[in-house]
Order: sequence, then C-alpha cells, then structure tokens
Amino acid sequence: MKAVISVFDKDKVVAFAKALFELGIEIIATEGTARAIFESGIMVTKVSDFTGFQEMLGGKVKTLHPRIHAGIATAEIGIVVVNLIPPDLTPKKPLDSMDIGGVAMLRSGIKNFENVAVIVNPSRYNEIIEELQREGKITRDTRLSLAKEASKYLFGYDSKIDGLLERME
Repeated sequence: MKAVISVFDKDKVVAFAKALFELGIEIIATEGTARAIFESGIMVTKVSDFTGFQEMLGGKVKTLHPRIHAGIATAEIGIVVVNLIPPDLTPKKPLDSMDIGGVAMLRSGIKNFENVAVIVNPSRYNEIIEELQREGKITRDTRLSLAKEASKYLFGYDSKIDGLLERME
C-alpha cells in the first residue's frame, strides 16, 4: 500500500509517516512534506519522482496529475493525508494561496472511501496507526468516518473561499 502526504500543518506528520513506513506502507509526499519526513531518516518518494513530472508555478501545481488520481481511484494509493493551505494568508491577494491540488486529492479519496482512507486531522494519526497495527487495515467504518470528516473540512474550506469572494465586491 502507498500513502500520499501533502500537509500545510506538519504537526505530528513525521511521527505518523514513520509509523506508516514501519508498517510497510510506501510514503509519497509533496516537496516540503517530503523534506520534513526525509530529514527524520524516513524513506520517502517525492510526488515529482512518483509522477515523473516536476512541480511548476512555484509549487502551485504538483499533485494535479493522472498518476496521483489514478492511484487514488484504483487504491494503489490507499491513504491520502492532506490538510490545506489556508486561503487567507496573503491579504492583498487572498486567493493566491488557495489550495487546488489538495482539494482534488481529498475529493478523489472521498469518492473512493470504500478503498481509501482520507485523513485531514492530525489528531486522528494515532488512532489510524493503532487500527492498522490491530486490524492490519483501516476498517470501512473508520474510512467512512474519515470521509465524512474530510467532507466537512472541505465544506469549511469552500465557505472561507466563498467569504473571500463576497468581500471582493
């Protein structure tokens, strides 16, 4: 199994990646996340090496690639770990930091929740590792719970974007 990790909030992600790796799960990560994981001595494949396509536009386009989304659709990538770039970090151009690739990966994972776990909340990392150790997999009930949480997370994110757009009038 493979896990793709692309997180803005890197809290606990290194320990989570290490635990996944120790369970035999291959880690694929975006550049900044891969750097944090690799510096801790954990084997990690950069998204650009997995896709054969270098990120572009200063990192704005990296996971919008058929290899990533086909991997999620076929469950070759069975774990999707994403938390999004907040859209309001740059007040002069608030939409410049809007996350698109992460949103697309979350939606792909939610669509295939029967086979893919979508994790947006670092506070769930320990629970996921414990379940993998105990069950050898992430159960359907947990995958459904994670998909619901990811859906609510996306709704909140989209609401923030909507608010930014409303203030632009």
